[in-house]
Amino acid sequence: MKARGLGALALIVLTVLAVLVAAVLSYRSSHLTDEPFSLTNSGRAIPSDAERHDVVAVAEQFCLRMDALDGSDLAGYQKRVSSLLTTKQKAKFTSEFEQFQKLGIASDLKSTGTILASGLADLDQDSATVLVAHDSTVKQGSGTQERHYRWTVALRKVHGHWLVDDFTPVS
Repeated sequence: MKARGLGALALIVLTVLAVLVAAVLSYRSSHLTDEPFSLTNSGRAIPSDAERHDVVAVAEQFCLRMDALDGSDLAGYQKRVSSLLTTKQKAKFTSEFEQFQKLGIASDLKSTGTILASGLADLDQDSATVLVAHDSTVKQGSGTQERHYRWTVALRKVHGHWLVDDFTPVS
C-alpha cells in the first residue's frame, strides 16, 4: 500500500513537471528572440515577416515618391513625400524643398522612379534601416535624363506607423 502511494505521488510530480516544461517551451517557441533557445526569454524579439514587409514597403514608397516630381504640382509633391516623414525629417525636408523651389522648377518637368532592389539591413521594435537602389527618369522640354540612386533609409515607428527618419546616399 505504501509503495502505491509513493508511485502515485511520483506520477503526480512527473505530470506537474511535464506540464510546466511544456508550458514554458510552448511560450518560448511562440515568442522567439535572437538569443539561443533556452527556458528564459531574455533576447530581442524577432520581427515577423509582416513587419519586415511593412518596413521595406515604406522605404520603397518613400523613394518612389521622392522620384515622382511634377513641376506643375509642387505642393502635391511636398504633401505626398511629407506624409511618410517623421516630424524631425519633415522639418528638414520642408526647409530643403523651399531652397529647391527658389532655384526655379520648370512646370513641364516630370520624373518617375523605379525600384531596382531593396533589402532590410536592421530592424528592431521601433527602428529600422533599409537599403534601396532606385533609378529616376527626369523628362523636361530640353530632354530626358536618367539618374541612379542608392540610399540608406532610416525609419522609426511612430504611433504604430513606420515613418522615414532620415535617408543617406551611399556609393
